[in-house]
Amino acid sequence: MRKVASVQDAKARFYKFVSFRNKFCIYLSLVILVCYYAFVASVGFFPEVLGYRLGPSSITLGIMLGIGIIVISIASTGIYTLFANKYFDKEQAQIIEDLQESGALESMIKGESSGEFQEDSDKNQKTKGGVK
Repeated sequence: MRKVASVQDAKARFYKFVSFRNKFCIYLSLVILVCYYAFVASVGFFPEVLGYRLGPSSITLGIMLGIGIIVISIASTGIYTLFANKYFDKEQAQIIEDLQESGALESMIKGESSGEFQEDSDKNQKTKGGVK
């Protein structure tokens, strides 16, 4: 039997979850982007290196690196899918249930905020507007 979370606890858990999920996605995306742009830059700056033939065949180092980028992209998609199915979906369902039980979900859907999160957003608005 679970204890019903308070509104603030439920919201804090929700924001922490969203932050972690977004950071995870950004890190995976950065890995792909760095690999891809490094490959494109190496084509521009070192074409003779990427044109090096591997053995007597017509396969070059550039082709192998291109295939490697495709494999890394597929692997990162698989990693995200694994985390989404094993962790993110279950955690999200649990958090939504906590938000419903605490009554915070309705106010979040309407765009309302209360308590410390409202105070934090007020502070951010004042500092962005140049008023301290």
